[in-house]
This record gives sequence, C-alpha cells and structure tokens, in this order.
Amino acid sequence: MGFGVVGREAQLAELARALDADTFHVVELLGEPGMGKTALLTELRTAALARPARVAAGKATEFERLPFAMFSDAFGDAWTDLLTSVDTPDGRAALYRSARSLLPGTVLVLDDVHWADEASVELIEHVLRHPPEGPAVLAMAYRPRQLPDRLATAFSALAREQWWRRIEVGPLTLPEAAAMCGESVPEARRAELFLASGGNPFYLDALLRLDPGDSEELPDTVRAVLIGELAYLAPPVRLVAQAAAVLGEEFEAGLIGAVAQTGEIETLDALDELIARDLIRQSVAGQRFRFRHPLLRSVVYGSAGAGWRIGAHGRAAQLLADRGASLAVQATHLERSATIGDARAVEVLVKAADQATPLAPARAAHWLREALRLLGDRAVDQPELSMRLAHTLAVAGQLNESREILHEVLGRLPAGPGEQRLEAVTTLAMVERLLGSPTGVKRLLLSELGTGKGKAALELEVAAGAMRGSHFATAVSWGERALESATAENEHELISTITALLALAHTFYGSTAEAAAHLDDAVRMIDRAQDKMLTGQLESILRAGWTEVFLERHDDAVRHLTRGLELARASGRSYLLADILVGLAYACLWTGRLDEATRHADEAFEAAVLVGSDELRTMAAGVGVAVLLWTGEPANALRAAEKAVSEMGSAAGRGPTIAAGMLAQAKLLTGDAPGARSTLLDVGGGETLPQLEFPTRAAWLRTLTHAELALGDLASAELSVQRAEMTASVSGLNGHRGHASLARAAILLANGDPAGAAEAAAASASAFEAAGMRLYQAQAHMFAGSVLADRTAAMAEFGRAKALFGACGAEPLFRQAEVHQRRVGGRTRKAAQDGSVQLSDRERQIAELVAAGHTNRQIAEQLFMSPKTVEAHLSRIFTKLGVKARSAVAAAWSQGF
Repeated sequence: MGFGVVGREAQLAELARALDADTFHVVELLGEPGMGKTALLTELRTAALARPARVAAGKATEFERLPFAMFSDAFGDAWTDLLTSVDTPDGRAALYRSARSLLPGTVLVLDDVHWADEASVELIEHVLRHPPEGPAVLAMAYRPRQLPDRLATAFSALAREQWWRRIEVGPLTLPEAAAMCGESVPEARRAELFLASGGNPFYLDALLRLDPGDSEELPDTVRAVLIGELAYLAPPVRLVAQAAAVLGEEFEAGLIGAVAQTGEIETLDALDELIARDLIRQSVAGQRFRFRHPLLRSVVYGSAGAGWRIGAHGRAAQLLADRGASLAVQATHLERSATIGDARAVEVLVKAADQATPLAPARAAHWLREALRLLGDRAVDQPELSMRLAHTLAVAGQLNESREILHEVLGRLPAGPGEQRLEAVTTLAMVERLLGSPTGVKRLLLSELGTGKGKAALELEVAAGAMRGSHFATAVSWGERALESATAENEHELISTITALLALAHTFYGSTAEAAAHLDDAVRMIDRAQDKMLTGQLESILRAGWTEVFLERHDDAVRHLTRGLELARASGRSYLLADILVGLAYACLWTGRLDEATRHADEAFEAAVLVGSDELRTMAAGVGVAVLLWTGEPANALRAAEKAVSEMGSAAGRGPTIAAGMLAQAKLLTGDAPGARSTLLDVGGGETLPQLEFPTRAAWLRTLTHAELALGDLASAELSVQRAEMTASVSGLNGHRGHASLARAAILLANGDPAGAAEAAAASASAFEAAGMRLYQAQAHMFAGSVLADRTAAMAEFGRAKALFGACGAEPLFRQAEVHQRRVGGRTRKAAQDGSVQLSDRERQIAELVAAGHTNRQIAEQLFMSPKTVEAHLSRIFTKLGVKARSAVAAAWSQGF
C-alpha cells in the first residue's frame, strides 16, 4: 500500500462500494492539500481496471485553465471527436448532451476539481442534473475552500441523494503517521515528524526526505521544506525546473531548453538530476514529464523571479506559436507575458476568444478582458471590442457584468446618432429583458429616440420591454409606432419583427382578430425570407411561433420554432434558445406529443441555466412541471413546482406566473384545494385572475373552479365558470371554449345535473378536438364517462379517453382510463336484479372509488365536490349497506350489490 493510502481503509471501503453499485454514483473526496486525495483516486482507478471497467482520468491545473481541460485529458481522442461533431456557433448545449453518452459504464476520475476551468464546471453541473442510466462512477477530488461557488452549491444540494458519497480525507492519527514513517524511523522522531506535519501525508513525506541530521532545524512550514529540496539543486538544474513549471502541469523535454535558454545536453542532464531527486517524474509517453505533485510545481514556479517568469512565458508563447500550437495554449502564456501595446498578443487573444466563445464563453470573456488590458489607453478607441466582451459575457450567463460594460461603453460613446451607440443601446435592452428588468432601460431608450437615428429599432425595444413586463397595452401602442417608423424608414428587416411582436402583444391583450391579422402578415414575410436575413431578426420567428401556439396553429408553430431553433444554434444566439424551446414544449404538450415536450422542456431548462436568466429558467421549469403533471405522479410534480417557485430569484413577468400556476395545479391534484385557490389568487391578482396571461386564463379559471368546488364554495365556482365562458367568448378560440365547457360540466354535476354535465363535457371534448388539444380532449371524455348513467355510453367515453392518453404517452392517465372502463364494463349489481340495495348514481360512483382505495379528499377532487359532501354520501352508503367500515363497502362492491 502506498504512503498516500496508509490509514485510509474506511475511505477505500467507500470507494469499493461505489464501484460495486449497479447504478450511477458520485464520490467526492474533499480535503486540504497533501491529504492523499490523488492517491485514493489512483487506488480507485486500479481497482476499476481490475474488474475490468472503462476508466477515464483527468485533472485540472492551477495556472492554465484551458477550456474542458479535465475532460480532454480524460477522454482524449473521443473528446476531440465530440468537439468536432458540435463545431457550430452555439454547440455548447449539444456538446453537453453528447458528453453524457461517454459516461455509462465508465469510471470517470477528476482530480483537483477546485482548479476546474469555467467550461468544465458547467459540464459537471450538467452531468449532475442529468445522471446517466446504469452503472457508472464519477469521482472528484478537491480542496473545499477553493471549490468554485457553483460547484459547492450543486454538491451541497445533492449530498443527501442515495447515489452520492462524500468522503472527507483528513489528517492521519499518530499511529497512522508512525506506520507511514516505518520501523526504520525512531519513535521519538516519528512523533516529532507527526507534530511538524500536522498529520498531512504529503507534508510528512516531504519532511521524511530531509537529512535526519537536520532534525534540530526543521522548517516551520512545509513550503520551506519544499524550497529546501530546491536548495540542493545547482543553478542550471533549478533553472530547468523553473522553465518546466512555466510550461505546464505536463511538459515536453524538447521545449524546456528554449524556455530556460540552456543547451540541449545541459537541459537533459538537469532533467536526469530532477528525476533522480523525484522532483519530476516521467509520464507514460516517454517525451513528457510532470512534477511529483501540483504543490511542488507551485513552489518551483513561485521560486523564480517575477521578471524572469514574464520573459519565460513570452519565450514559451513564441515557441508554441512557431510549432503551430492552438491559440488557446498560446493565450495562456501571452496573458502572463505580453506588455501594454503588444498588438500581436491582442490579436491572438481576440482570435482565441472567438474560437472559445461557442463552447467556453467564460474563458473567451477572460481573454477579451486581457486584450482590452493590453490595449491600455487605446481601449477607449475600440468600443467594438468592449461590445464583443459584453456579448460574450451575456452568452456565458454573466448578465450583470455584461450590463455594466454596456453602460460603460455608452458613457464613452458620443451622444447623438451613430451605429455603435444604437447597437449598444439595443443590446443593453436585450440584456435587461433577460435579467427580468426591462423597465430599467426604458428611460434610456426614450432619451435616444430624440437623436433621430434608428427610431424604429428603439421603439421596438420599448415595446419588447413592455411585453416582458406584461404591459401588453403599452406593447401594442409602441409596436404600432415602431411599425409606422420602420415603414417610413424602409427598414424592411425590422418590419417582420415588429409585426410578429404586434401579433403576440394583441394575443396577450385579448384581441384575437388583430393578433391573427398581424400573424398572417408576419408569417408571409418570414416564410419568404432567406435564412441569412432571418438570422439577424430571429425574434420575429420566436414571436410568430409563440403566437401560433396560443392561436392553436400548432403545426405551424412547431415548423417556425424549429426553424428558429436551428438558426439560433447556427448563429450563436444562445440567449434565444430557452424561449424558443419553451414554445416548442408547449406546442408539443398541448397536442399530446409528450416525449417531444419532455425533451424540449429539458433542453429549455439547460439553455436557460447557461444564459443565466432567472426569468427564462423559471419559464422552463414551469413547462417542465406541466409535462410532469401529465406523465408522472402528482406528488413529484408538486415537488418540482415548489422547487421552481422557490428558485425564481429575480424573475419577473411570465416566468413566475407560469411556475406559480403549475404549483396551484399540482396542489389541487394532491388534495390541497385551499392551497391551490390561494396560490392562484395570489399570482393572478384576484378572483378574475387579471395578472395571468390572457391566452391561458380560461385554463386557470377552470383550475380555480375545481378548487372552489372542492372547498364547497359553489357560488364562487359559478363566478369563475362565467369568467371562463366570457374569456372564451372574447377570444373565439376552441381551446378556451373547451376549458369553459369542462368547468361548466363540473358545476352542473355539483348541482345534481349529471345529464347536463355529460352534455357540457361532450361539448368540451368537441372543442378541444377542433383545437387539436388531445390531452384535454381525453380529459373531457374521462369526465363524461364518469357521469353518464348509460353503461355502454360511459364505456365508449372511457375508451376514447384511453385511446387518446395512450397515443399521447400519458401512461398514468391511460391506466386510470383503462381501470374505469373495465369497472364500468364488468359490473353487474344485485340492485339491478332484486332491488335489495338502492344506491343513487352518485352513491355508486363514490362506492366504486372507495373500493378503488381513494380517500374522501381524492374522491372530492375527482367528483368536484367538498370532502364534507363525500362524507354525507358515504354515511348514507353505510346505512343502506348495513356496514360500518370502508373495507366493508369495498367488499360489497367487489361482490356486486
């Protein structure tokens, strides 16, 4: 057993359990520097290879921070192939999805995660949100006090999961340290070394390397011990070691001499001595070497003079450029060596940033900052570079910093008309919308309108801000002004975007006819446009697609949004992806394509996380809950909805209303009618739900109706139904009529009119069928089947519901419809033969649900009545059957009565 795992039996046992698991497991090894985390990872790799298993290992480095360095190190050519396969301006999300395919059946070992580059951090987060199916192990070692905040938060949130193992690697005890020292070291010295090292295995090993005769003068810190190791080196040998530290965690022998400015023989002799002293070790590839430990490299690097390091990095940069090294590798040395005014360094850094932006925008932003620093005073003369930095930061999800830079740029640009100023203002408006604070930039937009330049574009941004802030009348007003200005200015590319905005604004405002007219105009322009022209006006296709979703043109919505998705990915406009994907998710959800809806909802959430917008992330989480309400258990949907609402952050506008509405729906389905009603009234702004967007208001009024019926408040439920019917009358949309009719059916049933309820449910099913909303149509058939007295007709309704739920992939509801159909078809009751037990139709419904194991609250929700009404019916059933327990009702039902 190596010294690094002496005394680590418990940790090794935990690692073995992770390897033995038949599901995905994460193991985090956390401890201070030198505690033996790397040694434990090595033992894990060895054990995995003995099984055998596919093993991949990578590590982060302290200084370089190249994008995806750990994963490139771990997967080699497979990772290069992945990067090539997603070589698009916005391949980040596609790369992350593809990267997950490498994990099943793999033991992935990542060391020194505290030094992970920003792109690797994002990818680790993504993997943790989407753990692979089947056996796989992800083992990560890090120093807790240096772990990036994003990973610390993610790890903390997942620490209680069954597939998560947290292993703390602390100091050795005195007996363990003594065992590491070995019997050849006297007991007194073992105790002395233990105290000096604090039980840290690496420090203890460093102290053991000292000449025992020096024990009277032990250094106060182990850093001094490591520096002491360098003291024995001749100056040329130390110089070669320092050059190696400059080159990186791993380095080639052929590069060292040029950086150290030593001859070939002198360099190789020095390497031999460094290897002999175990400061440097040869890697598997014969021409490559590495330091014994990252701490040692850090000490060697720090031992060189600052001025010498600058020159060494400069020589390394030039040497690597001559050898055709990647721009990213050159950039890591140039940022440490170039001086202000170095035009070539600025050029390389900017080009490296351009290459990195699609997959590693945070690193790209870092290099752009360095380029601006090297420009010195001349940076103020190149606002376009600052604009590029602001855009890159927005892509990286660092929206607040992007906003700050845009304000700085505007402060430097001269007032008055100008292309750069117009671009800065409109970009700032976009960033403010993503941050959920569109009103913050309205004053600036209005002030810029006085300049006369780009009037239509500025008015469009005012309208877009009003849209995001849910001020739809204002959005219509400013949209009409923008359309007039664009027409007068012959801004043909803007006209389609403005027209699409007007279509969506009128939809939210409740003026469906005007929305349809604007939509027709916008679609004609969009369908005629070449992709190249549309790329600059992608919000036109986004808004047209959303309008088509709400106006029940679902196939057109999918066609347009899919085109928008492809163009956004191809052009790197990642800030639009989440909005497009949420629209696609709704179009697929409402038409019953649940598998597609699930995929789009998941991708929307990931896209929103990458952009860093609370507003978009909350919207995406909301549609994810909507899908879960149809495909999963209501309790799971409730937990997801609660999480979405609790993590809204600074979100404002549509995101919070969608998430809160879904929370109300989940509460209702899990038996919390009071909570459902309260949540809807809070988010909706009162009983008429004025703050909920018009296109979905009828659906929310139906939910409110059911909650009020479950609470026994028939008067309020009647008012909610009337409001839903009025909404349907104003819009003229079949989907709205379907929701209003189904809400009316529930009221009729609650008032003792099952025949009228069945008729209203049939009307609802017809309306939903006309709208192409198959899941809601199935829901209406289910309701009709539950209230029809005619057994054959009821079976037919359940059969229609079952067929639709099955076609849509709503398995829980399919099974529910199947059970209802079987019970209706199979029951033959004694009451029909001898009249011995006379139960009313409603009492039979309740008896059947009791026999199925439903609670009073669940029965109340399904039959849209209060729990007290259920109790009253159940009391009469007990009396008529002559029983005293629910189990007796179930037994009687199963035998027929």
